[in-house]
Amino acid sequence: MLTIDLSQSSRDVATERHLQSVTDVMLKAKRTIVVTGAGISCSSGIPDFRSADGLYNLVKKQYPKTVLKGKDLFDANLFRDCTTTAVFYTFISELHAQTLKAKPSPTHHFIKMLSEKGKLLRCYTQNIDCLEEELGMETSLVCEKGKVKKDVNVVQLHGSLRKLKCTLCSEPYGFLTDYEKVFREGEAPGCPKCELNDVIRVAQGKRKVATGTLRPDIVLYNENHPFGEAIGRIQLSDLQKSPDVLLVMGTSLKVHGLRLLVRRAAKTVHNTKKGCVILVNKTPVVGKEWDGVFDYFIEGECDRWCHIVQDALRKVKVQTKLPFMALTPAEIVKQKQGLEEQRRKKQAHEQGQQSQQQRQEQEQEQEQTSDKENFVPLRLFKRQKPGSKKRPLAAMAGKRLSESTSRVTKLRRESVET
Repeated sequence: MLTIDLSQSSRDVATERHLQSVTDVMLKAKRTIVVTGAGISCSSGIPDFRSADGLYNLVKKQYPKTVLKGKDLFDANLFRDCTTTAVFYTFISELHAQTLKAKPSPTHHFIKMLSEKGKLLRCYTQNIDCLEEELGMETSLVCEKGKVKKDVNVVQLHGSLRKLKCTLCSEPYGFLTDYEKVFREGEAPGCPKCELNDVIRVAQGKRKVATGTLRPDIVLYNENHPFGEAIGRIQLSDLQKSPDVLLVMGTSLKVHGLRLLVRRAAKTVHNTKKGCVILVNKTPVVGKEWDGVFDYFIEGECDRWCHIVQDALRKVKVQTKLPFMALTPAEIVKQKQGLEEQRRKKQAHEQGQQSQQQRQEQEQEQEQTSDKENFVPLRLFKRQKPGSKKRPLAAMAGKRLSESTSRVTKLRRESVET
């Protein structure tokens, strides 16, 4: 794995050459699989979790006696305790409010550019901020009829923070402002569908039934993805299309499922001709399992590297447009004359082909008529003994027939002349 450090103020010649080679890979890429993590959203306006103004500290002010690690806030086991559940709901409400203010980063725009140029095969993201939707990229796996889509641009591996679902009936809802206020108090709003069904049953004189509550439609640790099988089929379909580039950005690859996806995709990319696997992150990945997986490690901010590649694409675009300048009147006349000359040559060539085809047809007709005139019945053929020097009767008859035919033709010409 070749490491390229973007943080250096002045890069040497070797570093510039290596950086250019990675840029050339992206320029020539046709089927790119992109895997993204939280690192691509750092410049979008979403505060990190652990800074002084981070979301963890905001939650601690409301729940000073509760101690939870960052990973514990995204673990499904927190629902076993009322206090940790309340902390989770407050944390999610603050995170949702921040994502609504965030804007797509340059890296998001770079992924969108790959999609517009037809270079993006699929983007798999760990993020739940849904910033790809701000750029018009398709992220919903399920259509209105409940069927799984196959043409989604972005596959959300950990769900969406802008959607809610019922814990009982799994009915989907949008993350409305009223729901956000309830979550901020550490409580979960009730499911409107379950509550309506309960009211109808009570009005009909039936017994009350259990009603569900709403929770964010995200996938936590120790929790199965509701569309895990569909995502698996999409991954298999993408790997069967022989991707030529795997681009991993803004993630340290610590989630087990994502590690499996990256290693499997890297193996497929390396099996293709000139396939390349690139990692762009502030920190390198740790572990022997990554030996031989990545060809290049771009150490630095994702936005900075994406700017470098986009500038290279713009330069290529400008170079391709330079030769096409406005023509002078004399050049236009010369161009028209050249086109007219080409048209005449083409017509002459077509006429020559037609005349040649006609001559071939005439020769074939003459051969057929001569075959009919020199026809010899099969009964005139006799088998010859091996080594016999006698001429076959059929050959003699054919020779006599041709001589008589030529004699008749000569007599006809003489009679016409007289």
